[in-house]
Amino acid sequence: MEILNSRIIRQFIEVHAEAEAPLTDWMSKTRTADWKNNSDVQRTFNSADHLGEQKFIFNIGGNKFRMAAMVWIENERVYVLKLMTHAEYDKETFKW
Repeated sequence: MEILNSRIIRQFIEVHAEAEAPLTDWMSKTRTADWKNNSDVQRTFNSADHLGEQKFIFNIGGNKFRMAAMVWIENERVYVLKLMTHAEYDKETFKW
């Protein structure tokens, strides 16, 4: 899978250094993934929430962080929309 908009990940790590290891792990697993359907995504990341269409919320770092992303399985691409701490996610109610 190709990760689009990885700049947002680098920017998040600059502010939240403790997110570097779990995000690096997420990127590694995602880049090597061979997903054929939404269930494959959830097998790789069992705490990921599929919200319909291509929308996913990934729990990162033992649920300390949340990532909103679009996963286009047929195009083998993931677009990171937003990264948040769990508290930020709970407070703001992310809108697509």
